[in-house]
Amino acid sequence: MLSEPTPQPVHAGSPFHQSQKLMRCEVVNRYREGSVRFVELDAFKLWQYLMTHKHGLRIGEPTLCLWIDAGEYAASANLFDRAGGVEAVDRIVVELFDAEYGFSQTIMRYARSGETEQVVAILRSHIPAELCDSDACQITVVEGRVVTHLPHRANRHALTGLEG
Repeated sequence: MLSEPTPQPVHAGSPFHQSQKLMRCEVVNRYREGSVRFVELDAFKLWQYLMTHKHGLRIGEPTLCLWIDAGEYAASANLFDRAGGVEAVDRIVVELFDAEYGFSQTIMRYARSGETEQVVAILRSHIPAELCDSDACQITVVEGRVVTHLPHRANRHALTGLEG
C-alpha cells in the first residue's frame, strides 16, 4: 500500500537548480494583447503548435535563452552579463502526488519575476482544490535569471527539435 510522500523542500543540491534552455517569445492573443512566455526548448514546437492551432495565438520572435538560478548567476554575473540580455525570471516547480493512482508528477513553468504570483494563481486554479490545499501539493518558486542569446548570424531559425 502506498502512502503519501513527505514533501521535501527544493534546495541547492536539487536537480531543479540546474540551468535550463528556454525559448523566449512574444505571444499575442485575439484581442491584440501581448505578453512574453518562456517555454522549455524540448517542448517548444508542440507548445507553439497548440497555442497557434487550438488557442489562436500568434507566436513571434522566438529567441533561445538560458535560465540560471539566482545563486549560480550571482557567482558568474560578469560572465553572464556579457553573454546577452538578462532578465529576472522565476522557475515555478509544482510537485503533485496523486494518492488514488499512486504516482507523483513534477511540472515546471517559468515567469518574469513580476508575474510569478499571477502565474502561480493560474496554476493553482488547474489543480483540484482538495489536492491543492494538502501536503500532496507543493509549489516552490526558484529565483533566477534568463540570459537571452545574442543575435545570431545563422540563415535559418534555431533548431527546436526534429524537422518535418
